[in-house]
Amino acid sequence: MLPNKPIAVKMQTQEGTHDNLMAFFNAMDEVFFAVDTVNMRVLQISDACEKLFGYKPEDFMAGNRLLFDMVHPADSDIVVDEQRSLERAEQFTGQFRIIHKDGTIRWVEKKTIPVLDHSGHLIKAQGIIRDITSGKAEKETLRLSEELYRQIVETAQEGIWTIDENEKTNFVNSKIGEILGYSAEEMMGKELYDFMDEEGKAYAIACMERRRNGAKENLNIRYVKKNGEDVWANISANPIFDKTGRYRGALAMVTDITQSKQDQEALQKSEANLRAIFDNTDIAYVLFDDELKIVSFNTKAQKYAEERGNKTLEMSQPIKAYFPAERWTFVEELLAKVSRDGSVEYELNYPKADGTAEWYQVQWFVVKNEAHMPCGFVVANKNITGHKIAGLEREKITADLIQQNKDLEQFTYIISHNLRAPVANIIGLSYLIDEKDETLSELHEVLEKAAQSAKDIDTVIKDLNHILQTRKVVNEQKDLVVFNDLVNGIKGDMQQVIMSENAFFECTFDEIDAMFTVQSFLYSIFYNIISNSIKYRRAGIAPLIHIESHRLNDKIRLTFKDNGKGIDLDKNAANLFGLYKRFDTTMEGKGVGLFMVKTQVEALGGSISVKSKLTQGTEITLEFPVTKAGV
Repeated sequence: MLPNKPIAVKMQTQEGTHDNLMAFFNAMDEVFFAVDTVNMRVLQISDACEKLFGYKPEDFMAGNRLLFDMVHPADSDIVVDEQRSLERAEQFTGQFRIIHKDGTIRWVEKKTIPVLDHSGHLIKAQGIIRDITSGKAEKETLRLSEELYRQIVETAQEGIWTIDENEKTNFVNSKIGEILGYSAEEMMGKELYDFMDEEGKAYAIACMERRRNGAKENLNIRYVKKNGEDVWANISANPIFDKTGRYRGALAMVTDITQSKQDQEALQKSEANLRAIFDNTDIAYVLFDDELKIVSFNTKAQKYAEERGNKTLEMSQPIKAYFPAERWTFVEELLAKVSRDGSVEYELNYPKADGTAEWYQVQWFVVKNEAHMPCGFVVANKNITGHKIAGLEREKITADLIQQNKDLEQFTYIISHNLRAPVANIIGLSYLIDEKDETLSELHEVLEKAAQSAKDIDTVIKDLNHILQTRKVVNEQKDLVVFNDLVNGIKGDMQQVIMSENAFFECTFDEIDAMFTVQSFLYSIFYNIISNSIKYRRAGIAPLIHIESHRLNDKIRLTFKDNGKGIDLDKNAANLFGLYKRFDTTMEGKGVGLFMVKTQVEALGGSISVKSKLTQGTEITLEFPVTKAGV
């Protein structure tokens, strides 16, 4: 090292000493030089100059200003400062850039000592120049790194807070000041606990004990701001240990979560309120994702699943597990429709053992994400049995009123036509009896005609009474009626007619062979249809009567086909089920049969339809609701 104090050196001329020193200097990496400051001429320079500058010693000897001209123009002021220092007989030390012979830039450190004559005038300068490029680059890299680090720390969205081993603050960035309302200067040296209430302090002390033992934690802590307000922060804390393993403090990344905490509490409260509503509504809800796995359900849905499917709803379980295998195809088609249309609604009923049914309104909704793409589904199920029964009762009352009005019109017609004629006959005959000149035989004939008219009146009254009895609410006991047994009973009662007309029966009751109903009504219905098929047979063709049954969801369908005369429905469809309406006068009858069949079918809650063409037979279809589970 060169001395730092100003020094003036007297000239020595001992050549031996000089040669030894130059040999020593030439062996070193530093460049040693001597300059005649009067003539601005390089007197001596060590061989290391070629490595540092790219020029040989003789280059410097030949070009006296080369040593100065290599200085980077931006640092030329340093050369001026050097000259001034030397003229004041002061040692100069400075760092500047030089331009290497190959054009590259290098940093050097130059130390120069002034040499004075006997009069104290500067006559020569001696010194050392060494390459500091690598060190300078490292320092610059470090400076840039520190600058970048400082910029990152100060512009970070998270607060950065370090404390020493005594829990005292030794660094905070500006974000911490924003969060707590303090300046960095106000926080320095204060304990971590100075920014907490007593409850928070107790919690923090326990955390710091874990930190001393090396625990890394992520936790939420409540602080007290400078203005007294509470602020919640998320802390990601790490202990700091030195190379010996000694605890030296802790580093924490601090994020203000006050707003999110308030939002979370509000959301939890809202969710609690919604859950209360969700669980106490009379509608069963099940939510499932786009993978058809359950994500939520309410207590009503759980109860429904247990009662109807004998299963317990569980989170993340496939919804498919809660549907019968034969119904899953329908559910898949339904979900495709919901995805397309947004929602689907329908009604469903479940027969009960007591013959009644429970009705449910089912609604499916699609749930969409922010991109308006389906991400889940909701199924809602509401028991509407009471509403449905009330509606069915209203419909039944309305239908009954309409039917009673039609019956009144029909009865009015019957009274005005079917009763009026025999009554008029009786009145007319009574006038004849009053005549004085009638013989006994004539009087007897009049009385016979009057008796026949009275019988006609009695027949009409009996028919009306029978119809009125059928119209009453069906209160008779219901039984399981087996179709084959019913047909066999009718065959026995009509044996003579069946044998005389060679009537043949084909009965197919494979899908369903019985129904729960009023046996006397169903017997009368079968009897009237079968007897009409035989009565209105085609001449020369043996009657063929085909009867079959089918199960259609919640209905039973009975179909009767024959090969008889048929009915011209184009002419007679409007009066097909009218009382005393006859379409074939070649056979005896009153026109009551089909009227009674329709009346009794409707009394059992069923419906009737007829297909027929002349000479092509007749097909009668009856449909009845299933009134008992499993039947």
